[in-house]
Amino acid sequence: MTQEKRTIKQVLTYLLVGGGTAVLELALFQILYALTPLGAGVSNVVAVVVATACNFALNGTVTFQRSSNLARSIVLYCLLFAFNTAFSTTAITMADSIGVPAILAKLATMACIVCWNFVLYKKVVFA
Repeated sequence: MTQEKRTIKQVLTYLLVGGGTAVLELALFQILYALTPLGAGVSNVVAVVVATACNFALNGTVTFQRSSNLARSIVLYCLLFAFNTAFSTTAITMADSIGVPAILAKLATMACIVCWNFVLYKKVVFA
């Protein structure tokens, strides 16, 4: 398989894994929130942690199929997750404060994160 075809396959797999884990996060949140006494906050944390762990595992084994050092990949993935969370929260808050609808700001930050995460996963996190 040529490098170009491999990259296209990785992009499609990456988007499928991301979409699947987003659906998992949403479904798990809703199930925990509706059917347990955990409350919204704890339900969200559990859903995010489970979905993030699944995303890491699937991207590492299915999408990029490699990691030279698992511990290093975990640390880098967590650092990127923390950065992405801080970036999106800050950008959405700032955009909202100047009148940009929060949902538009959220979608814009998600688009940015999806783009740079693919490159960073491929070249740094799972390298």
